[in-house]
Amino acid sequence: MRAVDVRILCPGQNWMNIGSLLANGMGGYGSPLPDGSTIAAVTGTPPAALGMDGPRLVAEGRYHFGITTPNWALAMAREGKGPYDRPLPLKAIAAFSHDDRLALAVRAETGITSLADIPAGRLPLKISMPGREMGHPARWVMDEILACHGFSQEDLESWGGELLRDRPRSQNSPDAVPADPAFDAVFDEAIMTWRWRRLTTMYDLRFLPLDEHVLKHCTGMGMPAGVLEKGRLRGLDRDIPTIDFSGWILYCAEDLPDELAYLAVRAIDEQKDIMSARFTGPTRAMTSPIDMREICRGLPVPLHPGAEAYYRENDHLKPADHSEPADHSTPADHSEPADRLKAADRSEPTEEN
Repeated sequence: MRAVDVRILCPGQNWMNIGSLLANGMGGYGSPLPDGSTIAAVTGTPPAALGMDGPRLVAEGRYHFGITTPNWALAMAREGKGPYDRPLPLKAIAAFSHDDRLALAVRAETGITSLADIPAGRLPLKISMPGREMGHPARWVMDEILACHGFSQEDLESWGGELLRDRPRSQNSPDAVPADPAFDAVFDEAIMTWRWRRLTTMYDLRFLPLDEHVLKHCTGMGMPAGVLEKGRLRGLDRDIPTIDFSGWILYCAEDLPDELAYLAVRAIDEQKDIMSARFTGPTRAMTSPIDMREICRGLPVPLHPGAEAYYRENDHLKPADHSEPADHSTPADHSEPADRLKAADRSEPTEEN
């Protein structure tokens, strides 16, 4: 039986906290993987771009598993929508709690009450927002939103405005400067972090709702609407309609051998307390501890049959539970992982063309 080299794409500190423990749980003493196998948790730069490009890299066999956010991005990848130019054959393994929204906030003294005010007044604002070079999903969404209002970063700059590339390297550092003090607006996500806590306590901010036509456009593309709840941050004096940015989803290619998907979920189950302990406090990025009955439900794409087998065998999914969009095109193999390692080997990822 040939050794396998498993690669998990988990770019960035938060996902490395998950991926490194996942790798540890899949290997180690008593692992059903053949002797000589390796499991690597891989990060890189820029992390956000790798997160968005991960579905393509996993579908092409460069990695066995990947993590991305928000959850709906994986559905777009599977359907070939938005930034993905073709459908990608992907399945879900688990979705971790990450209760997040896109937030559009302006300094109260600007007098701005709607995004429409910016092009109407050709306002030369200094906006803190991810640059395109980051490849960040928040930037991709913001480009769609700005286009709905008939302007772009280039228009803003032609009016004398500026994109501030001031996002802290660690948004969850209580000591990091949350934004260039010259900012007029911040358009970004990760609202549970210290960055947003400091922004909203240091400055008087007004949160802008997305107009109905913008929400219709975004939801039509597959981005679910969300709400910035009243009171969640200082300055949120009412519910604000926006785009949901929730979820960290672990996924794989459809043709991943069942035993690897099964083993990955078993590793999460065994490591769940340690994983959860890496995210603590009021600004934790994983916003709830891992619950095996929750991470397999409400997924944007079907569960991989090997993952589904583990959940069902351990009563995390009941036979009558249809809340997850699992499909059964490939019957789940209920034998032990060690007996299933003769399945197709993805130990040599293909080179990118």
